Amino acid sequence: MFLHELGKIEAEAFLTLASEIIEDDGIVNLEEAQILEQYEREMRVIGFTYDAAAANAARNTLAQLNETLRRKVYMELFAVAICDSFEDVNERRTLNALRDSFGLDERVCRALEACVLDLYSVYAEIDEALTMESSPVNVVQ
Repeated sequence: MFLHELGKIEAEAFLTLASEIIEDDGIVNLEEAQILEQYEREMRVIGFTYDAAAANAARNTLAQLNETLRRKVYMELFAVAICDSFEDVNERRTLNALRDSFGLDERVCRALEACVLDLYSVYAEIDEALTMESSPVNVVQ
């Protein structure tokens, strides 16, 4: 997670937008709920409750961050959008609106998205390596 620099207000704003993205496709699955809980724990936000009416204020709060933090927030929100293994058209629309409200360059956002996809691929490879069967080894003494 790249959001350790956020204060409490910014962390709650992030969780609001993450919740919005998770609900964009109309389905909140277990993996999405777990990733939101993980963000809550890592950012030490206790008792977070999503309020859809707070989304505009959350966007405005996060738009005030410096460029590097806005990029980190965007990257993490993209990770939330694809954590269920697919990107819904509504999620893309929300991401594009966030990109625009954060004043981020589309090329930069695409590069950040590619990094997240690469990272997920590496995580999958690590998981595979951790769970693969050992090959039989003949030890001669």
